[in-house]
Amino acid sequence: MAWSYGYFTDLNYTHGYYPEMNPAMLRLACLCNAVEPQLPDAPSYLELGFGQGVTINMLAAASSGTYWGTDFNPAQTVEARKLADASRADIHLYDDSFEEFANRRDLPDFDVIALHGIWSWISENNRKIITDIIRRKLRPGGVAYISYNCLPGWAPVVPIRQLMSLYQDYGGGKMSRPIEMIEGAVQFAEEIAKAGSYYFRDNPFARHHLEHMGKQGRNYLGHEYMNAVWHLEHFSDMARSLDEAKLTYVGSARLLDGIDAFQLNEEGTRFVSQIGHPIMRETVRDFLVNRRFAPISSQREQGHSRVGNIATPGARWHSCL
Repeated sequence: MAWSYGYFTDLNYTHGYYPEMNPAMLRLACLCNAVEPQLPDAPSYLELGFGQGVTINMLAAASSGTYWGTDFNPAQTVEARKLADASRADIHLYDDSFEEFANRRDLPDFDVIALHGIWSWISENNRKIITDIIRRKLRPGGVAYISYNCLPGWAPVVPIRQLMSLYQDYGGGKMSRPIEMIEGAVQFAEEIAKAGSYYFRDNPFARHHLEHMGKQGRNYLGHEYMNAVWHLEHFSDMARSLDEAKLTYVGSARLLDGIDAFQLNEEGTRFVSQIGHPIMRETVRDFLVNRRFAPISSQREQGHSRVGNIATPGARWHSCL
């Protein structure tokens, strides 16, 4: 099997800083959910799949602590190391696969393990490896941040992604350069919509999304839609996936996500307040807001007890413990 494992590597990932991954923001997200994380002033921090390395380098340069990361794309690791050389921060960056990284003998235990988006674009085996890394290397009371593409919000877009993937394999994409292939895939989907597609007629959100895609950066589209794996999950699926890592769901790393008055109307707020089970309650919230992307905070159990007043194993893999 190719070293990329079906991950789109023809174009490098976009540059971006994600503030929710900052240990200080993760601590605040946990405290806002009545959970006190066990994070020292100088945490040991791991980012899995750091892309261009913007976030981890900014955190390492501006904060105390020790920062580790891996991204199996060597071209992106080179760029991330250039940033690290400029800041001279305490940072260790590798181009290991997740399996190779998991087998390293020099890894410390971590107070924070974070991954942005990667969960949705990798194989089931790699998701299990990440779960194992969290299980073995995240300290009790530590925080795990996992953002992922979720349902039900992405459901209307699944057929568009399938069209683009098929174009890549059978519609001339293989003979094109990366940018041309992505341009062709978007145009192919647009031509289907213009040809009187009942799907796009009956799903106005899908049509709107397709129009928006035409304005988005091609590097982003390649990494979002052209991977061999495009894994979407309901909140309850994430809860089961991370239960093996002994994670307890804390809440969203986006602070306003946890305030129903900002997200829901009065009827929705009243409906959610009547649901007792946390997994069902979060699932209903996702349907009410049609959530597409979840930045989750989960906390590692301390000993054999649950953390704070969270009563269920990990559920939404955003951030926190």
